[in-house]
Amino acid sequence: MTATWVGVLAGYLHLLAVATYVGGSIAMEVVLSPAQKFIPPAQAQVVAQRSADRFLVLVWSSLALFPISGLLLFFSQSDQSVGLFTTGLGRTLFTMMMLWVVLVINGAVITFVLRPRLANRAKSQGGAAAVAQRLETMQRAATQISWVTRVDLLIALFIVLLGASMAYGKGLL
Repeated sequence: MTATWVGVLAGYLHLLAVATYVGGSIAMEVVLSPAQKFIPPAQAQVVAQRSADRFLVLVWSSLALFPISGLLLFFSQSDQSVGLFTTGLGRTLFTMMMLWVVLVINGAVITFVLRPRLANRAKSQGGAAAVAQRLETMQRAATQISWVTRVDLLIALFIVLLGASMAYGKGLL
């Protein structure tokens, strides 16, 4: 009875985390990002920063919940003797875990490297050349964030495919 209860709760939390991460990423990339092109740049920056601040809380919560709920789900519903490299199910799980590590690394790069560069306000101190250099740094950071988030979305969608292959078969790999 307990294993069933744990499996149901883990499955619910896992699907909630996946829906939050993937759905939020799609909304940010497909809805918010294109819409910002139709508002003045200063307002677009504020909207992007505020929405990203809120979304990062959801992203990091989901990334923390993935391994906890996923492993609980796996061990409550699977044979405990599944080898990580000897079965399709194990290889698929291992691949999902490695891709999760890539998502965490990308999230850390965005959160602790690129976003601080983007938040660097262009101040008038240092003359026009310094302002132009800071604006260039900010633009480069914005472009890098955009690419990393697109890669993250593709990785997350592939992880969903791998998860479905585990749920409805013996794994994809």
